[in-house]
Amino acid sequence: MIQQSKVNTTTNKNIGKEVLNKKLGNPIMQLRLTCNSPLNFYNPWASETSVPVDETIVTSSGKMLLLDRLLPALFKRNHKVLIFSQFKTQLDILEDYCRELRRWKVCRIDGSVAQDDRRQQIAEFNNNPEYKVFLLSTRAGGQGINLASADTVILFDSDWNPQQDLQAQDRAHRIGQKNPVVIFRLATKGTVEEDLLLSADAKRRLEKLVIKKGGFKTMGQKIVDADGEGEGMSRDALKALLLRDGEVYRYKGGDEILSEQDLEILCDRSDAAYERAERGEGDKEGFKIVETKLGGLMEGMGKRKGSTSATAA
Repeated sequence: MIQQSKVNTTTNKNIGKEVLNKKLGNPIMQLRLTCNSPLNFYNPWASETSVPVDETIVTSSGKMLLLDRLLPALFKRNHKVLIFSQFKTQLDILEDYCRELRRWKVCRIDGSVAQDDRRQQIAEFNNNPEYKVFLLSTRAGGQGINLASADTVILFDSDWNPQQDLQAQDRAHRIGQKNPVVIFRLATKGTVEEDLLLSADAKRRLEKLVIKKGGFKTMGQKIVDADGEGEGMSRDALKALLLRDGEVYRYKGGDEILSEQDLEILCDRSDAAYERAERGEGDKEGFKIVETKLGGLMEGMGKRKGSTSATAA
C-alpha cells in the first residue's frame, strides 16, 4: 500500500509538471493537441517504459477510436497506409498504439530520424508486405520521399498551410503508383480544427481563383481572347472555384463508431463504386461528394482518381 502511494504521488507530480510546461506554449497549439489526444499532455508510456500499453490509448481520443476502426478494415483489404501528424508526441502515441497494442510492424520518419534510417525504412515499407503502416511528421515526411506502395493517406491533423498537406499526400502519388489513392482527413467538430480547416480551405480557393483569373496557361503566358483581352470567368466557373473539393463524412455519435456499412463505403474502391459516385448514387445521407473543375461543379469522383475524405470525430 505504501509503495502504491509513492507511485501515485510520483505520477501526479509528473502529470503536474507536464501540464505546467504546456502552459508556456501557444494556446492554439495546445487546443490542437487536445483534439488529437489528451495523452499529448501526459503520456504514461513515454515516461514509464515498464507500464504496458492498454486500451485507454484508444478510448481517450475520438480520433483514435475512428482510426482503430478504420485501420483493420483497410489492412483486411490489403491497403498500405501513411499516417501524417504535425506533432512528435502524437507520433509517439500512434507508434505505441500500432507497435505495442496491436502488434503491427510499423515504420516512422520525423525530424530526428537520420538519412540512412530513412532510406532503410522506405525500402522496407515498399518491398515488405508485412509493413502496412508508416508514421510520418508532415514537415519532415513531406518532400523527397517515394512511398508509392501505399494507396491510403490519413492526415491525423492538418496544417494551417494547405500546401504542406498536399505535399504530404504526394508521397503516395509518385511514379510507380498503380492504384487510386484515397486521403482521409480527421477533424474534430466544434473545435479549433474547424477554424483551421476553414482557413486552409479559403487559402486553397484563393489560390485557384488567382491562377484562373490571371489566365495562366504556361509560365509567363496568359490566355487572351480575339479582342486581345484576358479571358473572363463565367459565374458558374467562379462558383465552382469557390466550393471546396472532396468528400465529407460526418460521424453523428452513438454507441458504434463506424458501422460495417460505413466501413464498406469508406473502403470500397471498386470500379463500380467509382461509377456509382460519378452518377451521384452514393450514400448521400452520409456523404457529400464534390469535384471542382474549371468547367463547373461535378457531383461525384472521376473514375480512378483519388479523393479527399474529411472525417469528423
